[in-house]
Amino acid sequence: MTILQGKPTATDPSPGRVPNARRPVPGARMPWGTVVVLSVLMAYADGFVVTSVQGAVGAIERTTSPFATWLRTSTLLLPVFFLAVLGAFALARRRLGPALHRPRTVLAAALLVIAAGSLVGTAEIAVSAAYDYHLQSAALQAGAAFHDHGHDHGAAHGAEACAFCADQAQTRAVDERAARYAGRVVLGANAVLVLLVVGLRGGRLDVVPRTRRAGS
Repeated sequence: MTILQGKPTATDPSPGRVPNARRPVPGARMPWGTVVVLSVLMAYADGFVVTSVQGAVGAIERTTSPFATWLRTSTLLLPVFFLAVLGAFALARRRLGPALHRPRTVLAAALLVIAAGSLVGTAEIAVSAAYDYHLQSAALQAGAAFHDHGHDHGAAHGAEACAFCADQAQTRAVDERAARYAGRVVLGANAVLVLLVVGLRGGRLDVVPRTRRAGS
């Protein structure tokens, strides 16, 4: 009695060989370590810039304990930076592909990460400046009301009101100028940090293959 053996088809995998569908694609996985490192660096660097601006031109109520303020604010905003960096990586991988190791794709992905982090940092600066201006305006208004107390003449009241408006406008101009300057510093700091991480990773932003890691 003979047993007929079927011929192996072209779709059958060879012994000892992994099918193509199961082979890992280089760079297909999200580089979570790089995302976390970039998020932490930008969160605390941008938080340092915001805290420095507060100490220079911010409201007096917020200038106490600058180190604790920097640490608390940066830690609270760390998840926002993480989501921004993760979104930038997801967009870069969708548009450019998961293998972010060619110079052009690395530069484009790095610019997206810089833009995302700087957007969050600039928003943090704007919110902080607006809150400083609110506190400073309240202090100016309280001071004007105190100096105006006891005055019954309309001319004196009008002079106090004009002085208050001038001080308020000057305070607003200082806060806006400081916010614009801090925004440029944030952009530059984020660019330096991202490019530094890219350089330390050998000029790539994807997952380094294990064979290359073992060879190095």
